[in-house]
Amino acid sequence: MTEQPNSPVKALSFIGFGEAAKAMVAGLRAEQPALAIHLADIRFAGDEGAALRAEAESLGATVHDALSDAVAAGDIVLSTVVAKAAVPVAEAAAAHMKPGQFYIDLNSAAPGTKQRVAAVLQASGCAVLDGAILSPVPKHRHKVPILLCGPQVAAATARLNALGFNVEDGGETLGAASATKMLRSIMIKGVEALFLECVAAASHFGATERVLNSLQPSLPGLDWPERARYLTSRTALHGARRAVEMHEAAAMLRDIGMEPTMAEAAASRIAWGAEQGLADGLVDDGFPTVAAMEKAFGGKASGKG
Repeated sequence: MTEQPNSPVKALSFIGFGEAAKAMVAGLRAEQPALAIHLADIRFAGDEGAALRAEAESLGATVHDALSDAVAAGDIVLSTVVAKAAVPVAEAAAAHMKPGQFYIDLNSAAPGTKQRVAAVLQASGCAVLDGAILSPVPKHRHKVPILLCGPQVAAATARLNALGFNVEDGGETLGAASATKMLRSIMIKGVEALFLECVAAASHFGATERVLNSLQPSLPGLDWPERARYLTSRTALHGARRAVEMHEAAAMLRDIGMEPTMAEAAASRIAWGAEQGLADGLVDDGFPTVAAMEKAFGGKASGKG
């Protein structure tokens, strides 16, 4: 596919068919029945391949065994893999991208990773953009807020938004979108790590509700018990992935000459939380009460981490 940069998108390709891509494809198919959607994922050839293929085909998507075929078929190619695979996937796609196509890396990766992705794709002549997903995808599907940066960002933003995406033009500096997400994560996941450590210790003493309520006068605009329940539930559900994102944030800080003291500490605490079996206490993906959260953390403070 080599459609003109401002023409309507007829075909969209996803590299990676994980949680984010599945939700986006489902949303797109509901609103864009005529849109051709192409998929490539190494797991299609694995043990879970049959189930993944069935899920993809139920959404009217075309599954490709070869990444090259999926990439060549799309006017816009979206990379939704994991940070460590972002560059290798771009390297595999590079020979099959052409001028007029857009390659958008939506992975939670450091700006330096996005710049390496652009470097390996440069010779293809395609437009490479850095995308940052700024909210959980399952809730919003393809309408999840996305910040997009890089060359031809205005054209890419317009074409995606015409499909119903919720994309913000963040300017032409490649890496600025991922930097925004990584810096936001230092704050949000840093607070998450603080909650994990505080709640685990408070649970040891049966003092969780009292501790959280005692924080309310200090920052009255924040519902401390609700935030604690929400952020610790995110660790319970996606802790391993969130810890990896914090290591990416740490890599970004090192790249600019800053020691990532807090980012690495948050990564360590969130990784610890992911190993504690906290999901057993969830109801509909959340802790229904502070007492339920405290019960889930019971005895965890004595573990290493």
